[in-house]
Amino acid sequence: MSFEKIISVPGMPGLYKMVAQMRNGGFIVEGLSDNKRIPVSSTQRIVMLKDVAIYTQEDDMPLYVAFKKMKEDDASSSSITTKSEPADLKAVLKKVLPAYDEERVHISDIRKIFSWYNLLKDLVGTPESEAVMNPPVESVEEPIAEENEEVKGVKTPKKRAVKKTIDNETE
Repeated sequence: MSFEKIISVPGMPGLYKMVAQMRNGGFIVEGLSDNKRIPVSSTQRIVMLKDVAIYTQEDDMPLYVAFKKMKEDDASSSSITTKSEPADLKAVLKKVLPAYDEERVHISDIRKIFSWYNLLKDLVGTPESEAVMNPPVESVEEPIAEENEEVKGVKTPKKRAVKKTIDNETE
């Protein structure tokens, strides 16, 4: 399972793995905690976990990077539950991510971060998830052809003449 296929559905607790896409544009998702499969309509909002970031003092930190830092200090990160006191939650997050913005990151966000981390801590740092979050960059060494320049061996489609029929009506 890759980090890229994990989603959150606002209004529904937990995280989900995308299993299949339906014909109407929706998805079949499977809960990570209970392995139940449910349909998600195309009108429902979904949040890709790879697009989530945490506010910091300098710049936003992708959630995956925050999870890697939490994995380095797994003893304190795993000891926190979502029912812990707000002061304890803030203290542990400050220890793990000292640059997080205390004004913009609310307690409900911190609870969600620790809840998600406890679901995904086995996935963080695996080679498969590293490949998804840090794709290899390929350099292009070939010159790009100009739009007006004709490339050898490539045929451009010919424009076809369109016949217009004009009805000549006499008045």
